Amino acid sequence: MRYVAWIVLACLSFGLGSCGGDDENAPLLKVVLHHGNNSRPYMPIPEEVAKQIKGALAPIGVEVEIKKVEWAAYLDLVKTGQHQMALLGWSADIPDPDNFLYVLLHKNNARPGSANNISFYTSDEVSERLSEARRITDPAQRNKLYREAQEIIFDDVPMVPLVYTERILAHRSDFGPLRIEPVTHPVLRRITQPKDGAIVYLRGHDSKKLDPGDVTDGESSKVVEQIFDQLLRFKPGSVEVEPSLATRWTSSDDRKTWVFTIREGVKFHDGTKLDGAAVANAFERQRDPEHPHHFPDGVWSYYQDLFGFIDKVEVGANPMEVVFRCNEPTPPFFLKMLAAFNTSIPSPAALTKFGKDFRRNPVGTGAFTFVNWKSGEEIKLERNDGYWDGPAGLKTVYFRVSENPTIRSTRLMADEQADLIDNIDPQTIKDLAAHGEVTLLREPGLNFGYLAFNTQKPPFDDPRVRRAIALAISKPRIVKFAYQGLALPATTPVPPTITGHHEGIKSRERNADKARALLKEALGK
Repeated sequence: MRYVAWIVLACLSFGLGSCGGDDENAPLLKVVLHHGNNSRPYMPIPEEVAKQIKGALAPIGVEVEIKKVEWAAYLDLVKTGQHQMALLGWSADIPDPDNFLYVLLHKNNARPGSANNISFYTSDEVSERLSEARRITDPAQRNKLYREAQEIIFDDVPMVPLVYTERILAHRSDFGPLRIEPVTHPVLRRITQPKDGAIVYLRGHDSKKLDPGDVTDGESSKVVEQIFDQLLRFKPGSVEVEPSLATRWTSSDDRKTWVFTIREGVKFHDGTKLDGAAVANAFERQRDPEHPHHFPDGVWSYYQDLFGFIDKVEVGANPMEVVFRCNEPTPPFFLKMLAAFNTSIPSPAALTKFGKDFRRNPVGTGAFTFVNWKSGEEIKLERNDGYWDGPAGLKTVYFRVSENPTIRSTRLMADEQADLIDNIDPQTIKDLAAHGEVTLLREPGLNFGYLAFNTQKPPFDDPRVRRAIALAISKPRIVKFAYQGLALPATTPVPPTITGHHEGIKSRERNADKARALLKEALGK
């Protein structure tokens, strides 16, 4: 009786009404599945993925209500834990299993309000292994810890990894060359044959904000990466780093102190000088809640998720040096972290001038300068003719919005205010590939799409319910109908393109009878 009472209470708590009575055909459980309105590399058409999940769960007695939410509001919803089930995914910021497992599943990153761990999963066993893997450098030891963590995660089911996808871009062939970068968004400064001096990057949704330390979404970061530079950057087409705003660096034997020498002669777009103080400011404003540029309504989740080992960043022995002082040895991928967009260096003068309005008035040292932003319509960038690495070939970049991925493909093929698109509708791939004036680029992705359970709220605080859902989902069917075959069924949160993927874990085979029996056991029915 206590299980029946529990599930009735759970249904009332979520406003779901009755969960069924004695009628065998009545739903055992009613739940809500949220998804965003934006297409992403790991999920170009989330509506279709949601429909496939709803269809798969009906035979086991789970009635799913699908709710589509505007992208910015959706991110706020899942990060604050207002969901039961949610569709999301992850694309690597650094090419390491830590970037998937630590960020998405370590208990420290389940903070309501800024959670990247939107399952709010707090396993001590998993978190201990992930923390230890950040402290050691031996690849074999790290891989063992990541394998053990993935095995526990598979059994606990805080999420269901759904698919691994390709990274796909398409652009008009009358400009280029353009390539898919393994980690970053397209690097527009590398275009040496501009179409007519300007291109339109047609994307699925507007940016949230353009303050690099305070964003996590792809639609913001793809613009941020054009405006700002980091201390290091990824080599073209590579996951290895090279100098950018830092020209050289050294570390102490214990990897707790790093000294970077800053490139001479670099200026921000507002004319102020880049120096060690500006670099220190970029990190300290994220670390220190009392810093004048740490705006109180900011989230700063990347820094909290990734940089907890840093005690302080400060100017070194001369004004063109910056020192990172850490409370433990830095992770073996530390230098790659310094090439990620969230470590971009903003102008301290502009942060002081604009305050939190810097989010809509970004000032960096990058190849393009910010011009204006018409919300929901367009962000305009202009070439930085004084760029330290030489001016870009493009003069103007327009980021414009078209939510429907099919329409984006159609507009690109028609040369209708679209020169470059991403997050492409799988159903349009063949037409794009066959179009004589379009270049289609495809590479294996460093990403995965997943279904997250809020493990802190009933009914998904019971792992048996989560396992039942996992048993009911047909990943091959999702690949076939939601991705038109252009994806692989996922097994763990670490994609096979990343070292540390556990190849021994296999997806559960769909078994509706077993799933329904497990669900009835969990619900006491």
